[in-house]
Amino acid sequence: MIALLETLKSNLPFSLLHEPSLMSIEKMSKIAYYPNGTSLLKQSAIADKLYFIIKGMVESRDDEELIDLYHTHDTFGGIELIKNQPSSYDYIVTEELICYEISNEVFLKICEENKAFKAYFFSSIVERMELFKEKKEYSSMSDLMVARVDQSLLHPICEVSPKTPIIKALQLMESSNASSLLIKNPEGYGIVTDTDFRHYILHKEEKSLKRIEQIQTYPMISVSEGELLFNILLLMTENSVKYLPVLNNKNECIGILELIDLLSFFSNQSHLITVQITKAQTLQQVITASSRIEVMVDALYAKGVKSRYIARLVSEMNKKMYLKLFELIIPKDWHNRCTLILLGSEGRSEQILRTDQDNALIFEEGFMPNNVQVIAQQFIETLDKIGFPRCEGNIMLINPKWCKEIDAYKQDIDNWLDKPSMEGFMDMAIFVDSISVAGVKHLHTELIAYLIERVQAHKEVLTYFVKPIENFESPLGLFSQFVSHDKAHKNEIDIKKSALFALVHGVRSLALEHGITATNTTLRIKALNNEDFMDKEDATDLMEALEVINTLRSESQLKQWKRGEKIDNYISLNSLGNLEKDLLKESLKSVNKFKKLLVYHFHLSIMR
Repeated sequence: MIALLETLKSNLPFSLLHEPSLMSIEKMSKIAYYPNGTSLLKQSAIADKLYFIIKGMVESRDDEELIDLYHTHDTFGGIELIKNQPSSYDYIVTEELICYEISNEVFLKICEENKAFKAYFFSSIVERMELFKEKKEYSSMSDLMVARVDQSLLHPICEVSPKTPIIKALQLMESSNASSLLIKNPEGYGIVTDTDFRHYILHKEEKSLKRIEQIQTYPMISVSEGELLFNILLLMTENSVKYLPVLNNKNECIGILELIDLLSFFSNQSHLITVQITKAQTLQQVITASSRIEVMVDALYAKGVKSRYIARLVSEMNKKMYLKLFELIIPKDWHNRCTLILLGSEGRSEQILRTDQDNALIFEEGFMPNNVQVIAQQFIETLDKIGFPRCEGNIMLINPKWCKEIDAYKQDIDNWLDKPSMEGFMDMAIFVDSISVAGVKHLHTELIAYLIERVQAHKEVLTYFVKPIENFESPLGLFSQFVSHDKAHKNEIDIKKSALFALVHGVRSLALEHGITATNTTLRIKALNNEDFMDKEDATDLMEALEVINTLRSESQLKQWKRGEKIDNYISLNSLGNLEKDLLKESLKSVNKFKKLLVYHFHLSIMR
């Protein structure tokens, strides 16, 4: 029974209970076995116990219609007990069942004592997502407490000899863009920071301060490589220091840890990365700073932050990165005559990990530099170094199709609508999700306005534009079971093809129809709600479905990234807990409902 109690404690809603409630369950409940075909609870009968499945499967049916399936660690019967009402369904064992039976009296008493436990049985997908987030946030605290210092957090050393003149040392510090100086004395290291330089400015005459050794802090406080970050935070706080040298096992300094880095790690690191990108003076500095974004994403997911907020944060940081690359790579005389745009998931602010590059350049009419391909090549190669895989569809500014004058783009828009084709619709879908991040942004604004104006005059084209949502089957079968359609990926589902594409493309199509200029899918759904196209409940369900799908997809991709594997869109069903599976099922049902709405609204059935 102890093992079973531990199982209960690790699963919602029992994880919400305190020890006395769990002990009362253990004392007053029993383990039961039922063979296949057993009727546990008949329709219209009064329930007298709560069931928690240890092993097996139970179906709930309304006459011949299958309503739901219950698997290992699922609970059922709770709502009937709380409402003291007859069962609405027949509960039948379809795979021999071993279960934990919790008596009516114990269950109702616990419900009265624990409101959160009781509320769980009536919770929506939104509320269960919040419980899932809180569970992750709690479990992540231990990870933060055991994190150790590594090279990714350290700044390069700016080192001088003790006899170096102060002015010369200061010049070296400035040219190295360093915030501290390391002094290598014969007997060990010293350090000079902005505090020491203030002392120099105030007292250089009276104390005849000329050499850097005269103003160094010695002996300095340092830590060893691999020390716990939490211990370092305590050390820096206790000693009021902002810069801390890190030594290896040979007592050699391998880098400087700054307090702001440490605080960023224990928050989300976004401030640190943003500052480093903004202050970067070389491409290598941009590459180094941008390479830490995945580490930040991992930390945010561990804390349970919603995926749409992480995506927005990453998007803002990527915009700053692209702006800096534009400033460093694109010739100055181009800056007021072109604009850099991001397309696809980057344009929607929904790309969290670097799945591919989607970018383009729009030039003002009559301006097309001769060396554009050389510059474009350097731009894309820099993104390669940062870690952005090249777009398999070649939607990058090294492709002349996505690097041309504004009138040439307008000709493309005319062709998409006047000469419809699947390739044209694909390009239109990519372009309508675009945003401008650098240069003369009105060039992009003009093109989007032109596209929306043309679509309003040719709305019949949207029926063909939206039709690809029917190309991929749902991974949810007739009996609410997951179905894997790819034999090469057993017990895995391609969440992008089977759910995310239909949701995103459907919303995109409706946004075009209604002249909505927002590119982010969540913002488009909110705008459709404001347009009274969909009510608040449907909009909320769709946004939460998007949240669940993106969260599970991103977590799977993070695991692939950590293992050094190629990032794809497959989710392993075996890696999901019961709550995650329930949330995914509800999300897929919401997507299927939305697809039916699109089929009706755009009259897709008449095209069959």
